[in-house]
Amino acid sequence: MSSEASVKRKNRKRKKTFLGNARKYAKKGCFGRGSKMDEDTYQFFLRSLETFRLGFDDEELKSIFVDNVFEHTENQEIECSTNQVGCRVIETLLPFANDSILQRFIEKFSSNLRPLIYDRFASFVLQQLVVISSKKSLSLNLPEDKRTYHKNFALKVSKFLLNNLEDYTWDNIGNRVIRICLCCLTQIPLENKQNATAVLGPDSAQKDKLPEEFIEVVTEFGQRLLLWPQFNEMCFSELTSGLFQVLLKALKKTDSKLLKQYLEKLLTGTFVTSKSDLEEDLLPQGFLSVSLVILLETALQVAGKKMFNLYLEKLFLGRMVKLACLKSTTFAVQKALAQCANKEQFDPLFDELSDHFGEIIEKGHPAVILTIGQTCKRLSSKQGLFIQNMLKTLNCHEPEERLKHFVICMSRLTPLNENSTSNQNLAKERLNLQGTLMLQLMLEFNKPIKVVNSLLAMEVQDLRDLFSNSMGSHIVDSYVKSEFVGEKSRERLVRKMAGTYQDLAASKYGSRSFEALWNAANLKAKTQIMEELAYKEGSWSNTDFGRIIASKINLVLYKRSKEMWKNAVNNTAKPEKALADVLK
Repeated sequence: MSSEASVKRKNRKRKKTFLGNARKYAKKGCFGRGSKMDEDTYQFFLRSLETFRLGFDDEELKSIFVDNVFEHTENQEIECSTNQVGCRVIETLLPFANDSILQRFIEKFSSNLRPLIYDRFASFVLQQLVVISSKKSLSLNLPEDKRTYHKNFALKVSKFLLNNLEDYTWDNIGNRVIRICLCCLTQIPLENKQNATAVLGPDSAQKDKLPEEFIEVVTEFGQRLLLWPQFNEMCFSELTSGLFQVLLKALKKTDSKLLKQYLEKLLTGTFVTSKSDLEEDLLPQGFLSVSLVILLETALQVAGKKMFNLYLEKLFLGRMVKLACLKSTTFAVQKALAQCANKEQFDPLFDELSDHFGEIIEKGHPAVILTIGQTCKRLSSKQGLFIQNMLKTLNCHEPEERLKHFVICMSRLTPLNENSTSNQNLAKERLNLQGTLMLQLMLEFNKPIKVVNSLLAMEVQDLRDLFSNSMGSHIVDSYVKSEFVGEKSRERLVRKMAGTYQDLAASKYGSRSFEALWNAANLKAKTQIMEELAYKEGSWSNTDFGRIIASKINLVLYKRSKEMWKNAVNNTAKPEKALADVLK
């Protein structure tokens, strides 16, 4: 990174936090958006949120704190929930509230659902109540009457939304609440940092055994939306397409027949709409809208084997290269590849893309190639061809001496040329993330010999710098841990790195690589490494990372008595080997 870029990065303004903004507006006399709140209550909520984020030493203190905060909301539950700051505090603390507090909020919200669902702040509190109630309704730790109480509340909100579906489907806030309810009724995660955790919390012990009432409500949502005359229009809207995405995931868990009807209707009526869509030189409608593409990705995720094959045939086969090179469709291609369950589905897709790796990389979509590699590994298919194609793409295939540059070219994901043989500043160079991840994958293929030979053919200084790189340090991990890299190859790398161990041990990322190599070395190799490290050991062992390494390899004991050190290493190695044999 240039010095100018570093200065810009340091001077970049940090985004203000919620608390920071809230304090700033309080100085201007604005005490949260939404309903009015007096200054004392506002400041109390801000202090409460800050205190809660700092954490507590034990659960009892947390419980006392939460009870104290909710005392200030008594008989003002709705007023506080419809204020921006009050909503944030209540939503954050509700999962830790006792039963009486929860019941208080549930009763208040149950009595007046319609305006609260439309409210941009109170709706979040309502969502949290539904999330908590759905969890508690399935918890084996609660008595039957409490489970029934919470189940009835979750059903009441869900049925209210169902009965007023036309009003809330097209509303930003109401639509979001519907999605939360669908996720809660089926106990599937929502792509939301708070509610995803809440839905899949540890208390949902019966989440796979859903009540019939929950299933019935989800099915009725699906049946009604399927018959809507605006069905196609909804697929093109980001808001309603998001609702369909959640519904498809919910139906996968509750009603496979209805899910199949959705997938068939989407395929033949929305994603593919005319004969011209079936021509290879034209893209079907499903790829021409962002909302449709994301909905298509979800459809691929939930489709069964037969339906998935049909989607591949109608939408992807014959168009893979074009789709992989377009920014708008590259994620759909990745999803299709990742969802392949067998070689029969994957191999035709691979064959279409195999000669176009370079073109896809040039378009800036190396993640597609990474997904291909991941699927090759997962299905144990086309692994040799994948490595061969990457060698050709990076100009490292022929003549044979070019193979030694393959690891570096993969790390940079750039073809070999006259300028790419210089490896100065490799330790600090920003390598390509997808390229280094692909290298790690290929080392875990069934026959990674080409990658192993390339790595062992590299100059020792280049290996040292690569292993001292933030991304490159993970490559050595895969090398020494892969079950398909032979013992002799691991020993060769350990020996090859002789003379570099002090440098590795002294640096942040090099020390990670040192540890991986150390764990792979036998006693003889470890003794040789110790001899190297003991010479002028102050030059590396006084660094922050060197001190950690010196402690782990027991340098002090080695200097005192080599025999005692060897005995200690042997005694440590025996249980580790036994454990490794058991885990094989």
